[in-house]
Amino acid sequence: MSQSLTRSLIFRAGLAMAGIVVLALTSMLGSIMIAETASGDAAAINQAGTLRMQAYRLLSTRLQAPVDDEVLRQRIEHFDADLTSPVITGLIPDGPQHPLTQRYVGVTEMWQDMLRPALLAAESRPSRALIGQTAEFVGEVDRLVGQLQQGAESRIRMLHLLQGIVLFLTLILVLGTMYKLVNDVMPPLRELFHVVNRVRHGDFTGRVAYEGNDELGLISRTLNQMNESLSRMYAELEQRVEAKTAELKRSNESLRLLYEAARQLNSSTPGSEDFCDVLDHLERVTGLGPITLCLSQGEAERAYQRISTQLGDRPDFCRAPDCGPCLSGERVPPRVRPVVVSESDRRYGVLLIQHPAGASPLRWQMDLVETVAGLIATALSLAQNNDEQRRLALMDERAVIARELHDSLAQSLSYLKIQVARLQMLIRQQSSSADQDAVIDELREGLNSAYRQLRELLNTFRLKMTEPGLEAALNETVREFAQRTELKILLEYELRHCPLTPNEEIHVLQIVREALSNVVHHARAENCDIHLQTTDSGQVRVSIRDDGVGLPEQHARLNHYGTTIMDERATGLGGALEMHNRAEGGTEVVLRFIPQVTAGSESVNLLGGTQ
Repeated sequence: MSQSLTRSLIFRAGLAMAGIVVLALTSMLGSIMIAETASGDAAAINQAGTLRMQAYRLLSTRLQAPVDDEVLRQRIEHFDADLTSPVITGLIPDGPQHPLTQRYVGVTEMWQDMLRPALLAAESRPSRALIGQTAEFVGEVDRLVGQLQQGAESRIRMLHLLQGIVLFLTLILVLGTMYKLVNDVMPPLRELFHVVNRVRHGDFTGRVAYEGNDELGLISRTLNQMNESLSRMYAELEQRVEAKTAELKRSNESLRLLYEAARQLNSSTPGSEDFCDVLDHLERVTGLGPITLCLSQGEAERAYQRISTQLGDRPDFCRAPDCGPCLSGERVPPRVRPVVVSESDRRYGVLLIQHPAGASPLRWQMDLVETVAGLIATALSLAQNNDEQRRLALMDERAVIARELHDSLAQSLSYLKIQVARLQMLIRQQSSSADQDAVIDELREGLNSAYRQLRELLNTFRLKMTEPGLEAALNETVREFAQRTELKILLEYELRHCPLTPNEEIHVLQIVREALSNVVHHARAENCDIHLQTTDSGQVRVSIRDDGVGLPEQHARLNHYGTTIMDERATGLGGALEMHNRAEGGTEVVLRFIPQVTAGSESVNLLGGTQ
C-alpha cells in the first residue's frame, strides 16, 4: 500500500469506520454465538434437575409394598431416557478430560452400576442401604447440575467480557479518531478557513503553513499556489492599469494639446506668441526639448523666423544664417530630430526636436510632434490663403469700381467731351446763339446726369451691412427710404430658412435699393411692396411692386446705367431680372436666381421648372 494512500484522511477515516463496524459485528456475532450455545442450558439444567426427583420417585416406588414391578420398570426406562437425552448430552463436551464430561460419566456409571441394579434386584434390600445409594446418586446429580449451571454462567460471563472488550475497543477507536481529528484535522482546517476568508476580502497574501501529504495538505498547497498566482496576476493587472492610466492621461494631454493648438492657431493669423505657447505645451506633454520652429519661404536656404523654447531663442546647434542643413533635415546633430512643416507638398519650415543622446523619441511622441507640425502648417496655409483671398477680393472690388466708372461716369464724361468739342466748333464758326444754347443745354443735362451717376456710385460703394444678415439690411434700407420720402414701403421677408452667401446678400440688397431709387425718382407712387420668397423649384424670387405711373416705352434710355447695373448683378447671381408694368397699374421688378446652398441639388431653369 502506497504511503500517500495510508496518509489520506479519507483512508484513515475509512479505517476508523471499518474498525467500528468490525467491532460492532464482532460483538453481535459473539452475542449470537454465545446465545446459541446457551440456548439449551436451561433445558439441560431443568432436565438434569428432574433426575433427582425421578431418583426419589424410583426409591419410593421400590420401597412400596407390594412393589409394582411394571411401574418401576417404566420409570427406570424413563429415567434412562432422560439421562441419555440429547438435551443433556448436547452440553457434554467431547473431550474425556473435561470435568463436566467426567462428572456426567460418573453419574451414568453410578446409575448403571449401582442404583439401577439395586432398584431392579428381586430380593429385597434393606431400605437403609438403598436410601443411602439414592442419596449418594442424587448428590452426584446435584454436582452435575451445578457444573451445568457453572458452564451456563461462564458463557454468560464470556458474553459480558466480549461485549465489554468490544465496547472498550470501540471507545478507544472513537477517542483516537477524535484526538486525531482535533489535533491533525481541525488546526489546518481553521488555518484554511482563515486564509479563504482573507481571499474573500481581496487579500491574497495569506499562506497556509500545513504541509502534510493528505487531502488538507494538497488543498493547502493548491490554495498557496492560487494565492501566489492571484498575487502575481493582481500585481500585473495593477501595473497594466497604471500603464493604461498613464497612457490615457498622456492621450488626454495630447488631445488637449491638439485642441488648444488648433483653437489658438486657427482663431486668427498666428503670431510668434501663439507658436511659442504651442511649442511650450508640446514640450511639457512630450518631455522632449528644447523645441525650435524655423519658418522659411518655400525652398529658401534661410529662415525668416525662429521660435524656440530654449532661453535665448537660439538652440546650441543653430548656425544661422546658414539654415540650409536644418531646413533640409541634413547634417543635424544626432540628438536632434527634424520634422518638416508642410501642407499639400508646400514647405513652411521645420520643427527641430532635441532629445538626450542615446534615447530616441518614442513613437507616440513623434506622432504628436508630427501632428502639431501639421497643425502649424495648416494654420500657415490658411493664413496665406486668407491673405490671397483678401488680395483677390481687393482686386475684384477695384475691377468692379473700374467697370462701374467705365459703364456710367466715363461714358457721360465722354459724351460731355463731345458736346464741348461741338460747342467749340460752333463758337469758331460763329454759329447762331440758338445752336450754341442747344449744345449748352445738352452739356447741362449731361452734367446733371453725370452728377446723379456719381451720387449713385458713391451710395453703392459706401453701402455697409452693419447688421448681420440680409433681413436686417433690408429693414434698414426701408427705414432710410421711408424717411426720405412719403412712400409707404412694406417688406415681406420669407428667406429665413434659406441661407445666402455674403456675395448674394450684397447683390440682392443693391438691386432692391436701385429699384426703390427708381420708384422714388420716377414712379410717383404712394405704396411699394418688397417680397422675398423661395419657389417650389428651389429658386429665390425677389419682387418690388409699386402703384405708380408704370414704365414708359423707352425706360431703358431714361435710366440706362441703373437698369444695366441691375442686369449685371442679376447675371452675376446666375439669375435673370424682369421689369414690366402691372395690369392693375404700377411697375414690378422681379429677380430670380438659384442660391449656392441649393445649386448642387438639381438643375433649375430661370422659368421655375426643372430640367
